[in-house]
Amino acid sequence: MQNDRGKWKTLKLDKAFREGAAVLASSTMGTEVVAPLLYDLVMLNRPRRILEIGGGLTSLYLLKGLADCDASIEVERRSIGTEGSLLNKAYYDDSLLPARMHMIDNFVHSYTTASKVNQTARDLGIDKPLVVHEKDFIGYADKLPKEDLPFDMVWFDCGNIEYFQHFQQAFWPLVNRNGGLILIHSLATNFHGQIFLAELKLAQATNAFNEFEIMTLIEPHKLRQNSITCIRLTGALQTQIHSFIP
Repeated sequence: MQNDRGKWKTLKLDKAFREGAAVLASSTMGTEVVAPLLYDLVMLNRPRRILEIGGGLTSLYLLKGLADCDASIEVERRSIGTEGSLLNKAYYDDSLLPARMHMIDNFVHSYTTASKVNQTARDLGIDKPLVVHEKDFIGYADKLPKEDLPFDMVWFDCGNIEYFQHFQQAFWPLVNRNGGLILIHSLATNFHGQIFLAELKLAQATNAFNEFEIMTLIEPHKLRQNSITCIRLTGALQTQIHSFIP
């Protein structure tokens, strides 16, 4: 177990990874804080299928999360049943799918670093789950491989109201309704984003109350690229009680 604990401690965003990933950082895209948050959400929620629309620095942190999840699972399996273990044995008994991440980006914007994702991921040794689609995401939802559906997590980082609405119409049905996460960048202080957020809130408060939960976090020190909206799909949610505190 001592060796396992030592291995566990290596599962973090260490200096080598941060320096390697920094070549994809862009002040225009503004994901320097969001990217590590996405990593933490991958480690927390343990998705096996991820979709990213709009690549760049965040791609590397999502891939790093998948790699560290796999390494964590190897360590955790050996501690199941030990004294004080909090692990859910049923999670490890299931046949876990191999990790896969699909990234859609048309690479047309000169200020993004999406075109460098593939090579940088290879340089960092985290490219195995990555499938790159150099395409416009509009009209592309039905081109994604059916065997990789549903997605457990989706990161969406592009848009205006037309893009937001198309994303909701075409891509939401591809997300796991049993707790799948949809994460959208920079809606809170964007005019089109606020319209879309208002539509989501109205739906959640009325006819879609049992379909999703929603929360937005904001970076108040920034004028733009300054929020992340988190949506958890609950339309087919399966819940279990593992403990009871009297």
